[in-house]
Amino acid sequence: MAWADLTDVRCYYEVLGQGEPLLLIPGLGVTSSVWDPIACELAEHFSLILMDNRGMGRSVAKRESATLSDYCSDIIELLDHLQVDRAHVMGLSLGGVIAHRLAIFHACRIDRLVLASCTDHFTPYLTHIAQLLGQTLRRLRSRAFARTIEILGSSPRYVDSNPEMIEQRVREKYAQNIPPRAIGRQLRCLAASDGELSDRIAAPTMVIAGEHDFLIPSCYAREMANRIPRSRFEMIPGAGHNPMVECPEQVLPMIIDFLKQSHRLSSAAPNAQAAAELSLSRRLESVAPGGTRI
Repeated sequence: MAWADLTDVRCYYEVLGQGEPLLLIPGLGVTSSVWDPIACELAEHFSLILMDNRGMGRSVAKRESATLSDYCSDIIELLDHLQVDRAHVMGLSLGGVIAHRLAIFHACRIDRLVLASCTDHFTPYLTHIAQLLGQTLRRLRSRAFARTIEILGSSPRYVDSNPEMIEQRVREKYAQNIPPRAIGRQLRCLAASDGELSDRIAAPTMVIAGEHDFLIPSCYAREMANRIPRSRFEMIPGAGHNPMVECPEQVLPMIIDFLKQSHRLSSAAPNAQAAAELSLSRRLESVAPGGTRI
């Protein structure tokens, strides 16, 4: 675990595994721990960069975020801090929306892109969902927000088959003690996002959606995929808002295979490939804790 002292945030991050760098961006009201169920398997193939978004978990905001671009700026600074020129990027929910914007305005930093359970435009349905979530923050304890997210974000069969797991995840989210104001700020940034622009994404992209996602229904993800040139859309039958957790045996091999395609395509240039595969953890040996290169 480490912190990067960036312009607008003291950003908490972790680096795990070896291979090509893969940045994981968490979603609304959660921290990098949302990736815990799948991080170990992904780390067998990639150097994972796990971060807490500004104002979430252990990332302390110096200035409050006002737009999605603020989160993108934090990510670019973090990559610079880690001396990573390009990385694969995977975002879930709000993290997917941030990754989508990152791929539009910072295309040269993105290798391959995975957008999970997200959309590129804020519809009336999603406005109502955001208002519902906001009401659980204002009028009730944050445990109600955690429960609302878990129930709307899980497929009915997953809830029925794992009632104890749902209760455990509600307790874990509540124990993280995320300030309601910070979650509300993320919701406002989402609501203020300025449209699609998906046709400007140049990175090879895979869009993943759960069949029974009621937070951001799969129809929006499919429409977004149709607007992204040469993208690949994967509907996960029976899954909810986080298919990686509900159906890891189906989703993770799909993600790993997609991201490793860049490895196979670069096999004709072994020297460049060897440099690209230099372990991120080894490169970090030349970076002092404060970010000074030594």
